[in-house]
Amino acid sequence: MRILIVEDSTLVQRMYGLAFPQRTNTLITATNGREALARLDSETTPFDLILLDLRMPDMNGVEFLAALQRRRDTPIPVVLTTAEPEDSPLVREARLLGPAAVVHKPWKPQQLQAVVARILPAVIP
Repeated sequence: MRILIVEDSTLVQRMYGLAFPQRTNTLITATNGREALARLDSETTPFDLILLDLRMPDMNGVEFLAALQRRRDTPIPVVLTTAEPEDSPLVREARLLGPAAVVHKPWKPQQLQAVVARILPAVIP
């Protein structure tokens, strides 16, 4: 599975590696939404999934989701991850932009794997 990880924390990026080992997945990272949009443009092989942090510098998760909605030809499921509480205005705004799921930090690798398996059952057994 090809996963675009949009996350500014290197520690959290490493946690994604525990949830989705590189021996069976290709993980491409971007530290903010602008960099992620550039990755989407430059990669020749499409991504199966985007794991997106909500709070990042330069272009946050809400701004990225809005930009992705305006430009994508082929839908890519997005799992939004955040330390924000469910009732925060930023999470409510993000949910309006249609992520496939919202997972609150701190998450466990098995929890994230289960969410992704529900979204992409054909990719994750």
